[in-house]
Amino acid sequence: MKNKKKITDPALKQILSELEEIVERLGYKTRYEKGNFEGGYCVLKESRFIVVNNRNEVERRITIVTKCIKEIGIDDIFIKPHLREIIEAESAKGVPVDSDDSDDNEESNEAEAVEEKIHGSDS
Repeated sequence: MKNKKKITDPALKQILSELEEIVERLGYKTRYEKGNFEGGYCVLKESRFIVVNNRNEVERRITIVTKCIKEIGIDDIFIKPHLREIIEAESAKGVPVDSDDSDDNEESNEAEAVEEKIHGSDS
């Protein structure tokens, strides 16, 4: 039996790409690395990074990047309304990502919530 390759929704990839552009505008670089971590943001010498585990599914990557963007601050830049809604929805959950000032290891269903927000529940 062949290994099943996971199919990723192109809309999710597009959202992640747009979020990466926001990260760049905030003066950070997005890096995808292997390791025993989820992801978060950091400042190393004079470089600013958002580091995401590249083994995460796209939905989880979106969750991590949105929470980092919100923690960094989005009040002073223009963000497309649909992206701002996703960022606000993720940050409202209150589950921290790995960062210099957070050592909480809570788990939740971020990927499901992102997908629900993206694909909508027209209620």
